[in-house]
Amino acid sequence: MQHTSTPPPTRHTAMGIPITRIRIAVLSASIVLAAIDLALAAAVTATSTKFATVYFPYAALAIAAAILTFLTLPAMIALENLRPGGPTSMIIVEILWLFFLSILWLATGADAVDFYTAGFWFACGQPEFQDNLEITSCNEISALEGFAFVNWIILLVYSVMLLIMSSAAASRKHTGVWTSSVANAPFGAPAAPTVNMTPMSHGGQVAGVGGHSAGYNTANSVQAGAVHV
Repeated sequence: MQHTSTPPPTRHTAMGIPITRIRIAVLSASIVLAAIDLALAAAVTATSTKFATVYFPYAALAIAAAILTFLTLPAMIALENLRPGGPTSMIIVEILWLFFLSILWLATGADAVDFYTAGFWFACGQPEFQDNLEITSCNEISALEGFAFVNWIILLVYSVMLLIMSSAAASRKHTGVWTSSVANAPFGAPAAPTVNMTPMSHGGQVAGVGGHSAGYNTANSVQAGAVHV
């Protein structure tokens, strides 16, 4: 039996940058953007509750998305180094969670745009009626929606890139791609080799015509060939 061992996974790069560095850069950037949006949403909420005792859905959504980002992304970065191969490091888990976070940031930005253009509060749609407080608040809303959209884009692009690379590796017959971590995934590895089975003789049998084995027994052959007197 001949068995060709599978070569170790090779580290894949995108635009000449190792995928692990891209991962850390994307997750770190998302954390920073979430911190900025959290501060902006808190400022807008403080102003609205002070002067009108109300809060706005887009601000609450930004706060919720930022908290989820803070609770999960730093843990994903740390656990990849401390416990590689754990449940939080699985590619399928990472893709699904980051895609969910990107949807939250998209909803935050879209809701903020609707509020800003409607001019329901702070007269953001009517600059001629704004005072200094309203101008500051409208600028905060505009910045909040911008950072939310940027967070949505980078998380979505990274998730789609990871999905394409993992699908390509799985199509090359590599097993365990979806449950492996980004650092250990065989993204750049060639197609997995097949196992070649070479038939061997057992018990004095040799291959015969038509795939049948023609066996013989030494003792029986001697007996059959004996001369009887």
